[in-house]
Amino acid sequence: MELDYKKLLNDLIKIAISLSAERDIEKLLNIILKESMRITCSDGGSIYVKETDEKGKDYLRFAITHNVSRKIDFNEFTLPLDRNSIAGYVGFSKKTLILKNVNNIDENIGLKYNSSFDEKINYQTVNMLVIPMLDYNHELVGVLQLINKKSDYNLILEKKEEIRKQILEYNKIEAQIISSLASQAAILIERTKLYNSIENLLQSFIESMVMTLEKRDNTTSGHSRRLAGYALKFLETVSKVNYGKYAYTKYDKNQIKEIYYAALLHDIGKIGVKEYILQKRDRLTEDRINVIKYRYKYFREILSQNGEIEKIKKYDEYIKFIEETNKKGYLQEEEEEKLKEIYNEKIKINEKEEKIIDEFEYKNLSIKRGNLTDKEREEMIEHVVYSKEILDGIKWTKQLKNVPIIAGGHHEKIDGSGYPLGLKGDEITTQAKILAILDIFEALTARDRPYKPPMSVDKAISILKKEVEANHLEKDLLDIFLKEKIYELYKEELDKIIKL
Repeated sequence: MELDYKKLLNDLIKIAISLSAERDIEKLLNIILKESMRITCSDGGSIYVKETDEKGKDYLRFAITHNVSRKIDFNEFTLPLDRNSIAGYVGFSKKTLILKNVNNIDENIGLKYNSSFDEKINYQTVNMLVIPMLDYNHELVGVLQLINKKSDYNLILEKKEEIRKQILEYNKIEAQIISSLASQAAILIERTKLYNSIENLLQSFIESMVMTLEKRDNTTSGHSRRLAGYALKFLETVSKVNYGKYAYTKYDKNQIKEIYYAALLHDIGKIGVKEYILQKRDRLTEDRINVIKYRYKYFREILSQNGEIEKIKKYDEYIKFIEETNKKGYLQEEEEEKLKEIYNEKIKINEKEEKIIDEFEYKNLSIKRGNLTDKEREEMIEHVVYSKEILDGIKWTKQLKNVPIIAGGHHEKIDGSGYPLGLKGDEITTQAKILAILDIFEALTARDRPYKPPMSVDKAISILKKEVEANHLEKDLLDIFLKEKIYELYKEELDKIIKL
């Protein structure tokens, strides 16, 4: 059978293009095996991949097999990289073997063909072309094994006893062609492994960096990890829904990676926020509360000496109220009035008028919601700007170029009242809109916030609905979040929350 070199050249070009575009190692192996079988009209073939164990010893892993005439149940196994098997011999020696008859192998090679697999599938292996897959450094990547060359690739070898009559011999030209193809595949496999290792390095570095940041800000420990988990599920779910605005909208693997990294890094700018603001658990620090208590202790002794028992009772209640107020998440109007009363109260001590709390303490205790003053809140808000500046400074690959945009947009609102850029509507990416929903939900239900109790899922959802009504969050995305029950991703953790 003569080769059609023009057709072969066209086939090789197509194969080269197909191989170079693929980054999935399993798919690469499938392409190289099936195309090698087709070019040589081989009935079957296998690929063994070189791997290294924990002790640094190399071995071959049976990675993939295919047979035109028989259906084969794939079972992975390993072989030593030595001269005691056909694949091992080729891998060890890095030499191509053209075996005209597997039952009559050159005695100098010292190999014997194991026919147990043939017997299992009622088959007969007659000949083989076995080729080492070598990279540009002449290092072994794997072994390609082709069996039973036929006159026509689509010919089915049915009867075992008839197979030998239907088999042709492999020749040196085929060996050279497949060797070239195998080497190209080996280089691409090594490239893919390198690409994957760089991706793994990036992912592990980002995850480690986020973990380090959360050690600094232990008030929100685990927030970014959970947000990233929610984000992955959310975007994957959006790609599957067949209703609403996002029906049949598809996001590829790279876009899903983008939202994962953006979710992990959305708070990276907190590295630029002062430590005392990040770790502020209450309106006043414990040290500052102790200052108030020690100050009052001094006042109380003098009041006691003066016999002012009624004032002592009144001020004791003040101190108790201050301690309770310090840990509250929200102040009622009457509580604000009470604080003002305490602040305006003056005690005459040694002819001087003193106050129970000073202006700084009053200002912090009077915070309406949360535990940050307006100035502290402004600095905390700046973390979004810092995040985008930090992420913009990273040389992201083309596939991950939107990470800074997504991470920097998670506090934007549909009506334009968000920050830092005041974007509105479709100016905000879908991924950033998703993070906006998740960031609020996760913050409300988180169990690790020392400055507030966790909220029930139902109550958190009602707040999200109000945010939609206020035109801050996108309704279509919240509908998916609720209908597809994305909030149940960390259900086991959330079930531990005391229902409020």
